[in-house]
Amino acid sequence: MKKSSYKDLVIAITYQCNSRCRMCNIWRKNAAGGLKAEDYNKIPTGLSNINITGGEPFLHPELVEIVKTVHNRCPKAAIIISTNGFATELIIKQTEKIKKFISNLGLAVSLDGLGGKHDEIRGMAGGFDKVMSTIAGLKKIGLKNLRLAFTLGDYNIAELAKIYNLSRELGLEMTLAAVHSGENYFSANNRIEKKQEMAKALDLLIRRELMSLSIKRWLRAYFTFGLKEFILTGQRILPDYSGRYNLFVAPDGDIYPSDAADKKIGNLRLGFTNLKPVSAAENPSWMICTARTAIRKNWPKFIFWLVKAHYESSANK
Repeated sequence: MKKSSYKDLVIAITYQCNSRCRMCNIWRKNAAGGLKAEDYNKIPTGLSNINITGGEPFLHPELVEIVKTVHNRCPKAAIIISTNGFATELIIKQTEKIKKFISNLGLAVSLDGLGGKHDEIRGMAGGFDKVMSTIAGLKKIGLKNLRLAFTLGDYNIAELAKIYNLSRELGLEMTLAAVHSGENYFSANNRIEKKQEMAKALDLLIRRELMSLSIKRWLRAYFTFGLKEFILTGQRILPDYSGRYNLFVAPDGDIYPSDAADKKIGNLRLGFTNLKPVSAAENPSWMICTARTAIRKNWPKFIFWLVKAHYESSANK
């Protein structure tokens, strides 16, 4: 397969983490070792979207150099760094450095509830206040591509609308994920029991996104619809192209079809041209990194769903 076939890449540059999230045990992993900035010169060219994550990526001493290497390798790719937002001063300082060579840099700051609810979920006393300070600081230095990242579980269904409202008040986008399981990345077995309650909360979000005149928000509504169906049925509404168009790279360079997959298919140091073939998703998932390309490749289904959703919305008024 040609390198240009890959469009979405998630890179976990470290498993070191300063939070103790209830849905993730990355912080228990051995954070020693890892790749150097120059090792990322082997990522495929032609990527469209790159997510740099962890652990907490801002704890990596070579974060700025890694981002620069990745950007130089794929200058047209949209680069997003995912952070828990706890190390406020460090995040702002490093972001200022990166903004000098990536003007449209994106940051996704995790926020799973208001006040003490977020602190409880992320295992950090005062975590919510730290996140809000980080967001204020990032706005102050002029970061435009800033968003809240909400992870949905049985324990914070009621917080979904609250964080969505907060994102609108702050003028920020909100990205959405549900808890997933996996031994390789999450090192956790997350179960969703309150499926119907969760579906109702997601339906409300879908309706609110459809009320806009933004294609981007309509696409987000469709992604949310796909997430709802995945939660209710365990099945994706679109094919899974993990390992063919989207990949995950661990801190030691091991390559997996996605961060939900447990079976290694290669290593970054050996390049991307001899990856083991993937016939189907080993661990089913519906996350933006595994859904984005699927939506792009099956856009007529999105259009059909959108027309149907708007028609049903009008008929119910």
